[in-house]
Amino acid sequence: MAETPTLASPDERALIEGCCRGEPSAQRVVFDRYRDRVYGVALHYLRGDAAAAQDATQEVFVRFFQSATRFREDARLVTYLYRSVANACIDELRRRRRFVFVGDMPEQLHPQTDVGAWEHEALGSAGEDGALQQAVHALSPKLRMVVLMRYYEDLSYDEI
Repeated sequence: MAETPTLASPDERALIEGCCRGEPSAQRVVFDRYRDRVYGVALHYLRGDAAAAQDATQEVFVRFFQSATRFREDARLVTYLYRSVANACIDELRRRRRFVFVGDMPEQLHPQTDVGAWEHEALGSAGEDGALQQAVHALSPKLRMVVLMRYYEDLSYDEI
C-alpha cells in the first residue's frame, strides 16, 4: 500500500488560502470534497444517528471556515477534519450523558417499548456484520475512532 503524503498538496494549500480569505467558491469545494468522509465517520461514531451526524458534520465545517487562518500546513486537510469530527462526536456523546433516553432505561421502567427490537435494528443485521458493529460500538470513543479511521476510511497509521 502506497503511503499517503502527510503535508497539504498545492491544491489543498490553494483551497485553504481561499478559505482564509472567506471565498465561497473555495469553501464550497472543501465542503463538497470532504463532507461525505466527515459525515461517514460521524455516522459510525454516533452509532447510526443520522441527525446527530449531520449536526456534527456541519459543526466541523463551520469551525474550519471560521478558523482557517490558524490551519497549520504541516498536515493534510483531511487529517485536520478527521480530528475535528472526532472532537465534535466526543462533545456530542458527553452532552448525551447528561440525559437519560428511553432506549437507555431498563425495560422494566417502560415495558410498553420493545427495546430489544430497537437495539437490533439500530445495530444492524444479525451475523458477522452485526457482531462486528457491536464490537466496534463497545470500544472506548478514542479506540472506536482509530478503528473507524483505519478500516472504514482506509487512513494510514501516520495519518491516524
